[in-house]
Amino acid sequence: MIYSTAIITTLLVLCTALGIYAQSGLQGSVLNSYNQPISKTSVTVLSQTTGESYQTYSDNQGLFRIDLPKGKYLLDIYHMGYQRHKVLVDVLPRICTVLGTVQLVTESQQLEEITVQGTRRLIEHKNDRTVINVENSILATGATALELLKRAPSLRVDEADNIHMRGKSDIGIMINGKLSYLSDKELTNMLKSMPSESIKSIELISSPSAKFDAQGVAGMINIVMKQSPSQSMSGNVHTFGGAGRKERYGLGATLGGQRDRWRWQGAMEYAYRGEEEYRNFDRFYTGIEGGKSLQYAITDEPLRTQQARAGLEYVPTDRTSIGVLWTGNFGVYKSASKGYNDVYALTGDRTVHTLTDNTNDSRWQTHNVGFNLIQKIGKKSELSADWDILYSTYKADQVLRSSIQKYKNGNSQVEARRNATPSTTGLQVAKVDYQYRWNASLTAEVGGKSSWVKSDNNSLSDTLKTEQWVADLQNSNHFVYKEQIHAAYANLNLSFDQWGINAGVRTEHTKADGVLKTDGTTLNKDYINFFPTVSVRYEMNDKNQVQLSYSRRINRPDYEDLNPFRYYVDAYVYWEGNPLLQPELANAYELKYSFNRDLLFSFYYTDVKDVMTSVLTQLPNENKTIRSVHNIKGFQNYGVNMDYSFLLMPFWSTQWNVNAFENNYFGSFGEEQIANRLWSYTVQTNHNYRLPKRWSAEWTAAYESPQTDGVFRQKASGYVSLGLMKKMLDDKLNLKLAVDDIFKTSLYRTTSSVANVDMDQRIDLDSRIWRISINYSFGKNRNDRKMKDNEQQQRVRGM
Repeated sequence: MIYSTAIITTLLVLCTALGIYAQSGLQGSVLNSYNQPISKTSVTVLSQTTGESYQTYSDNQGLFRIDLPKGKYLLDIYHMGYQRHKVLVDVLPRICTVLGTVQLVTESQQLEEITVQGTRRLIEHKNDRTVINVENSILATGATALELLKRAPSLRVDEADNIHMRGKSDIGIMINGKLSYLSDKELTNMLKSMPSESIKSIELISSPSAKFDAQGVAGMINIVMKQSPSQSMSGNVHTFGGAGRKERYGLGATLGGQRDRWRWQGAMEYAYRGEEEYRNFDRFYTGIEGGKSLQYAITDEPLRTQQARAGLEYVPTDRTSIGVLWTGNFGVYKSASKGYNDVYALTGDRTVHTLTDNTNDSRWQTHNVGFNLIQKIGKKSELSADWDILYSTYKADQVLRSSIQKYKNGNSQVEARRNATPSTTGLQVAKVDYQYRWNASLTAEVGGKSSWVKSDNNSLSDTLKTEQWVADLQNSNHFVYKEQIHAAYANLNLSFDQWGINAGVRTEHTKADGVLKTDGTTLNKDYINFFPTVSVRYEMNDKNQVQLSYSRRINRPDYEDLNPFRYYVDAYVYWEGNPLLQPELANAYELKYSFNRDLLFSFYYTDVKDVMTSVLTQLPNENKTIRSVHNIKGFQNYGVNMDYSFLLMPFWSTQWNVNAFENNYFGSFGEEQIANRLWSYTVQTNHNYRLPKRWSAEWTAAYESPQTDGVFRQKASGYVSLGLMKKMLDDKLNLKLAVDDIFKTSLYRTTSSVANVDMDQRIDLDSRIWRISINYSFGKNRNDRKMKDNEQQQRVRGM
């Protein structure tokens, strides 16, 4: 009793001191059943209005204190060996709230072999983003980042690994809050190399604020990597094995630690993923040169990837943090495709029969070194600075051989070509952000960012003539592209009563220079754009909230799309770059309504000018199809998205996502008018079960109706996946089993009609995959100083 009285007195003194600085706050203490203080107790605070979370720890006297904006909060107080304690608290503006003493009860034994744990939902909704907690998903085992995105709500990944969000492509991809400047091909390779075991969460941001880069018409995706816990030494080892049509396996380890004011981390991952697909590509020609071309190919596509990282952080004072992190990505992708192409005349007679053998050997490595500094200035402001240096190399060697039999004249011939495409990319990014917080209701942010990119792409093409390789100068080129983007922004966040306003503006100056060294052709672009953003939130009551957002976005051409080199898919289909591409600009609007943070409706509309889209050029006389990217007049996307999360039973939680939208592509390409308009919808559901004896289960299912993408229409598809998990050894050892696409319903089928040619493409994906994984975590807690990871992670999300 004497100790409890002393605690209350201490809390009142602290609150009085807090009141002097006119801040809102929360004070409390944690005791055991003998009224003794419990130090190092985790106190997690979750806002019931914004969804933001904060974290602190009790000191050696069991005391904790945390500064918070006004609002309703759910406190989750936990210490190993004690029962979790949760309580709702109201924090008033400019007033210190005294929670008093919280007495934790010793954890009791399991009841009927069922242990109830407080964990984050698999999918969480916040004011500006949807968060997918990957580390809570059983189905994530043994998957890559790209495969995780395929299963994310309102996302779709097509056969070319292009990512679409709510029907829109062109998305800015961030890693730990930093925008990737890699080309689409390099980014895809990186996502294929990134194992799910190293990913904490994936954040889908549909209406980014001015603090974010303006890149990404459809919004942004932030992949948050796992951080090493604040322990003297900790880590985990994991391995997985499985198969689809081909085997898959991998292993990895992470290790981290903290001593005094130093913190370090390291990790290494290796994975092999085999894949086999069956492809049909049929074209039907009308008019005088009518007929049809039927193609079939089987592909063998093994992928070997390695990832590594090493980081060091030093915190000389409570107000300063200095860190450096190196990451490396290495991979080898080989593709061997064998198939045939039969050409038929209008009469139905076969005129040409071609056997094709296409091999491709791609290798890459990417190194990134990042330096960061965080400096708190006084009690209200903070300065952060980042400098990143990236160097990437990519090399692809292709050999294409075709044996052609012509039935009209009985001639046969062999055609062969080879292509080498070595490329290098250098990048530097420097960024400074400054934040000033007048009080709990008003925060201002300003900052600047500059990036310098240089990409050197070479394409060396040869053809086989009289058993000798001869340089094909017409299809060879050397393209060097340089791009600078200099940006500045100002952002203001204001909250009062039941209102919240976030408004800002960002300006970006883009300067791009490209030169085709083969013939001296140059490309020069220099332009400035302004990107205003505003979001207004109104909380009608504790359970109902509405929010209206507007943002202006941009999507710049990928430098590989600008490079006019040719890449042959086979003897009859090749891809060609377009140096005349222009950036596309978009205005995006969104209205959200949420009920109790469980039910969320979002109504959205996006209008894009000069949209870049895939188009086809048909050469019927040569039986060839050219795929490329061109600007057309515009694109409109509007629809409604619904997310609903609820608890069906104490052991059964579920999430549903329904998205209905219309895509409208309009304009012209050459003499061809494009008018591709279609309403589509997607439905996805996820179910999680907590079972007796530390077992748990998860299943998910999705259906996608037919959709449009430029001149293409994709037919319906879907999947059902199932996973099981068993925890052992005090939850340090996890065993997981997962099966994707159980019923083999995930197919890729598209159609198009361009220039008197109807095209039908069908890909039988290698999508039914089973995986088993083992993960063992280890670590030893020490009473070392805790670095403020939560604050840094929250800051990273806003970069």
